Amino acid sequence: MAERLALAAVVLALVLALFVRVRLADAPFERDEGEYAYAGQLVLDGVPPYAQAYNMKFPGVYYAYAASFALFGESPRGAHLGLAAVNAATALFVLLLGRRLLGPLGGAAAACAFLLLSLDRFVMGIFAHATHFVALPVTAALWLIARAPVGTRSALGAGVLLGLAVLMKQHAVVYLPFAAALVAWEMLSAGAGRNAAVLRVAALAAGAVLPFALLVAVLAAQDVLGAFWFWTFRYASEYVSQVGLAGGGERFARALGIITTVDRPLWIAAALGFAALWLPGWPREVRVALSGLLVASLLAVVPGFYFREHYFIVLLPAVALCAGVGAVSLERVLARVVPAAPARAAVALAGVGLAASYLVVERSYLFRWTPREVVRSRYGPNPFPEAPEIARYIRERTAHGDRIMVFGSEPEIYFLAERRSATGYVYMYSLLERQALTREMQDQMIREVTGARPAYVVYVSISTSWQPHPDVDRRVLDWSRRYTAACYDLVGVADIHSRDETTWVWGESARDYRPRSKSLVQVYARKSDAPCTAS
Repeated sequence: MAERLALAAVVLALVLALFVRVRLADAPFERDEGEYAYAGQLVLDGVPPYAQAYNMKFPGVYYAYAASFALFGESPRGAHLGLAAVNAATALFVLLLGRRLLGPLGGAAAACAFLLLSLDRFVMGIFAHATHFVALPVTAALWLIARAPVGTRSALGAGVLLGLAVLMKQHAVVYLPFAAALVAWEMLSAGAGRNAAVLRVAALAAGAVLPFALLVAVLAAQDVLGAFWFWTFRYASEYVSQVGLAGGGERFARALGIITTVDRPLWIAAALGFAALWLPGWPREVRVALSGLLVASLLAVVPGFYFREHYFIVLLPAVALCAGVGAVSLERVLARVVPAAPARAAVALAGVGLAASYLVVERSYLFRWTPREVVRSRYGPNPFPEAPEIARYIRERTAHGDRIMVFGSEPEIYFLAERRSATGYVYMYSLLERQALTREMQDQMIREVTGARPAYVVYVSISTSWQPHPDVDRRVLDWSRRYTAACYDLVGVADIHSRDETTWVWGESARDYRPRSKSLVQVYARKSDAPCTAS
């Protein structure tokens, strides 16, 4: 009976999470989603990664978006429904892993905690970031490993899953040594012998290499292996070296404060659960597995020392499992003074109280806010809600083969307009960083744009869409303004005054419009006279 009630609680939590995710599935894309969506759209059109959209990430999430579009439609809703499926699958593996390590109550508590933690808006829960797609294969891999002794097929399958996680985001590579150590420790603890442990670790390693080897073969066949190497190794190494260790602790603490803004009781419960893990009664293998997972997940947040909120999504399965430990530990303590049934009921009430406190505090976000309001609540005056209207305007006035250019970091406009970028630089950030490749990249972008002669230019005058380093060469900024002024006519303005108000001006009236805010997006049409040669 108790096990059925625990599973019923998981089902209710899953229904709630799916309800919220489906309700908000039309939320406008933000920047990262726009990049993944545009790259996924290109993949569906037969264009390989790194050919027409440059970025330092491995392309696993591009293929994941393409799969979501194929299943649910080529739209923000399609991507977010794909995320809902991935999130539900991750919760299932948290449940299975928790049941294997902690028992039925611990598994159910962990799954419920994960569903709430991963839904939270301060961790960017409803946005389809790459970290969501890392959490699923990592959790599934650990479920395969969490048996002693580990079979060869289980080790191989876990390795493949971890290799897929790395393709979703390079940060996931930190799980490989953890998994290898866990496999070896479990084999040796089970008395299987050193040779057997080596064979299982070798199977894990072979499985992990397989997805990457397949990717390299595919990219080589598509003639983009050189671009892949440049962006994901050479440029990526420059990117992660820009922010040093100094101040890293402060940035981490600030980010942790943000992501626990409204669900702090759940995080505190997880912290108490981790502490309880070291009390008598917990098997050594559970301590090793959960501690290792927690450490590996923390390390996955670290690269570059940026500590952006959505990076912490990879930490949530470990946090949720610690909450499961807390639930089981509380039941054990109570069972010493009261019968088992009242002890379980008290634990259930505590869980309901934690969930209810979150639902009450976040009731507007969960049940009332529109998708636009949710985006504004997290991203302020960034032009994400305005992007669909801008894209529609351009799409209706261009042919399918026309190129367009967004001066800014808003790749979602390319996706929504269904028009390809005049350059592979879909972000301006990389052009304005203080790193060794900046000048080379700026020159390449300028050549690509002038050669493509885009039919429309979108100029985003919002600081978060550029974020130039104070000491960087700003030649590309000056050039973009000259090029736009010389070669294009202003035909549209989106003036973002506040979270709720945007003034739209189209046609000839746009030329005389005087902006009222500093958050401005301007749309330009190419002049019809002689070809522009602005430099």
